[in-house]
Amino acid sequence: MSADEVHFAVEGVTGRLAKALAHALPPVIIGSQRDRVEETEMAASLRLKDALEAYGYYSAHWTQRSEKTGQGKYRVTFSVTPGHPIQIRHIDLRVTGAGHGLPGLKRLLSQFPLHKETVLDQMAYEEWKGSALSFLNARGYMQAGYSRHEILMDRDQFWADVYLWLNTGPRFRFGTIRITGAEHYPRWFVKRYLSFKSGDWYSPEALALTQSNLRNTDIFSEVSVHGDLEKINHDTIPVTVDLHSQPAQHLKVGAGYSTNIGPNAAIIYDNYNAFSQAQHVRVSLLAAQLNRNASITYDWPVGVRLGSEYVAQASYQNQNLTVYNSNDIIASAGRQWSLRNENSRNKISTVETLINFEQANYDVAGQTNNSFYIYPSVQYTLQHFRNILRPIAGYLLTARAEGASKIWGSNTNLIRFSVRGEWRKRLSANWVFATRAKLGAMWLTGPIGQLPPNLRFFAGGQNSLPGYAYQSQGPLAANGAVEGGRYLVVGGMNIQRFVSKDWAIVAFYDAGNAFNRWTSFRALQDVGLGVRWYSPVGPIRLDVAHPLVAPQTPAIRIAFSVGFTL
Repeated sequence: MSADEVHFAVEGVTGRLAKALAHALPPVIIGSQRDRVEETEMAASLRLKDALEAYGYYSAHWTQRSEKTGQGKYRVTFSVTPGHPIQIRHIDLRVTGAGHGLPGLKRLLSQFPLHKETVLDQMAYEEWKGSALSFLNARGYMQAGYSRHEILMDRDQFWADVYLWLNTGPRFRFGTIRITGAEHYPRWFVKRYLSFKSGDWYSPEALALTQSNLRNTDIFSEVSVHGDLEKINHDTIPVTVDLHSQPAQHLKVGAGYSTNIGPNAAIIYDNYNAFSQAQHVRVSLLAAQLNRNASITYDWPVGVRLGSEYVAQASYQNQNLTVYNSNDIIASAGRQWSLRNENSRNKISTVETLINFEQANYDVAGQTNNSFYIYPSVQYTLQHFRNILRPIAGYLLTARAEGASKIWGSNTNLIRFSVRGEWRKRLSANWVFATRAKLGAMWLTGPIGQLPPNLRFFAGGQNSLPGYAYQSQGPLAANGAVEGGRYLVVGGMNIQRFVSKDWAIVAFYDAGNAFNRWTSFRALQDVGLGVRWYSPVGPIRLDVAHPLVAPQTPAIRIAFSVGFTL
């Protein structure tokens, strides 16, 4: 059976009222019978009446006409005479209770949308009522409510009196916290994911953040965090955290594609509860077109804050990139501290110190070499996003310093600094602007050929200059081949336009390069277009980039990645 489509139009009104009436009368898909069109007109007339009254026009009247505008398409036009509106004669707005003096509530009161001798707008009135309660609930006033909320109206005399008495009620704190399920994990470990503690002011947002923290792990299959509002004890609200854990040991096998290393396959083994102390052991094997890697990491959580842990890791990596080949054995051990009181996976502030051991042999710019380095490093990370799985507003900064000395057995003396950061701003509901930068500098006593490639600076790749091959750009050796540099400056910007809730298109520009002296710095540039899908596992990126300076084959490069990257 074919279906007809009915559109509506409103004449005789302008401005905000016209927009409101148009919003109340969206197009309707109906059956093809003519009587269904008449039924739709009658239903639309009732919606028009309700909308006019909601905006204070109780004496409005209208005529309507319908016409067929095409095959299966109709248009109904309402010619409205608004009539005399209801005007506000008196407003009695009161606030009582423990939170009556909150500065934010005072600002809300100053923004009350109704005023004497103006047209009654019940939609704005209801929206304000809801926003006031939401404001108070978010700050622990869970029994806030209206002891009087009514509009007295005389439709014949066209006036209305508004009475709105808000009682904030008492402010509540978090009470006892009961954790059920996941018995195999120590309670102190589970509590690390809580963004509140007993005695803090009660906050539904903190409950939601805790639930997000727990769900975004690979440890728990089901998570429920809720306040027991029916069990309020004086000024405290008890909380129940109900967990169902997954098996502590996981084995994952997968295949994929990365622009930087090509097609790849991986096997990853995780044990999230080693020694029944929530210590995490990961063993991973990666085989890719340009990279082979085997690694083991060991994280031992300590303290009450997310991100505080001991870290140990070891890896073997073989890389065969455009510019260099290398074989590296790297081992590291150290400690990471969280600097935030609030436990949140979206907001991170950590300091990590490591002692690193690296044995490498490599071929760069036609020069084969071996090296051994012992170097301590310290890294500071600051991250603040509203939602790390949807990072469209916020910032990230990582700064790292490391150094080596011949006294410790390293091949040369080295001090190396690197900084990378990104800032993203949501300009409107549909537009997001972002900038990013990578900076690096180092001092060493010998030639750069004594350094393994991972300690030199190169440009190129999806998170550097996507128009150029991964790690393919930098200063040239005497034979004209790229050998990497002592400095790095790369920056970029992009603008995103959302075309639906989870999909966006992006245009970007990048510039920069690695170099040895400012006098020899030559900025490479690229531009491109891309697509973003903000999936449940994080953003998925597909970009097409074109180099503007020193173009290389291919002239168009495709970059793809899954998850949050910088």
